[in-house]
Amino acid sequence: MNAFTFLTETGKFNNSEIMKHAHILKAYRRISLSEALKKAWFLAKRQQREYREVEEDKKSFKPVFNASKGNVLKAFFAGNHADYVNRDSSWR
Repeated sequence: MNAFTFLTETGKFNNSEIMKHAHILKAYRRISLSEALKKAWFLAKRQQREYREVEEDKKSFKPVFNASKGNVLKAFFAGNHADYVNRDSSWR
């Protein structure tokens, strides 16, 4: 991940960080401020697009529960790992 986060926690643009990045681009790449702003905004828009894709994936994620015979919770939390298959943690 780059050092500049062009977005706030809500996914909106952080204009201050975009301008800081543009000034750094202008200084180190020796390009005009207009060109530096275009590059900085391009990066910010790309970062916002990636943020939205991640948020959409979070919304559409549904956990898959194995409908196996036996204790479903045990199968979900322990999986089919060899160390956990034969152990029973219930209180008797």
